[in-house]
Amino acid sequence: MSDTGIILIEKLDIYAYHGFFSEEERLGQRFVLDLVLETDLRASAISDALADTVNYGKVVGVVTEVFTSRRFNLLEAAARAVAHAVLDGFPPVTRVEVTLRKPAPPIHATLASVGITLSYRRES
Repeated sequence: MSDTGIILIEKLDIYAYHGFFSEEERLGQRFVLDLVLETDLRASAISDALADTVNYGKVVGVVTEVFTSRRFNLLEAAARAVAHAVLDGFPPVTRVEVTLRKPAPPIHATLASVGITLSYRRES
């Protein structure tokens, strides 16, 4: 039996002022984040205790703070900052995957969103 589990945080909607274009900096826009946190869930599955797992409410708080505390030109840089904040702030997380979408990019096309996915693993 595997000791590794996944904590999902899906469709975290955050308004921020990221982007390359000046109107993105001035007006801001919605961003949608999905996070996949790999961690050992065995103890919390047995104990049913919040102290034995990664508190996803606290993860959302850290992600929101990092994502809105400064302006990023690129989705890649914003996602990297989020991933590093999760790994730095939550030692039980061994891998984090961040998918970051821009639902209304300033381009002339009909599309649902544009986005990127980055994955980082804790170095031993």
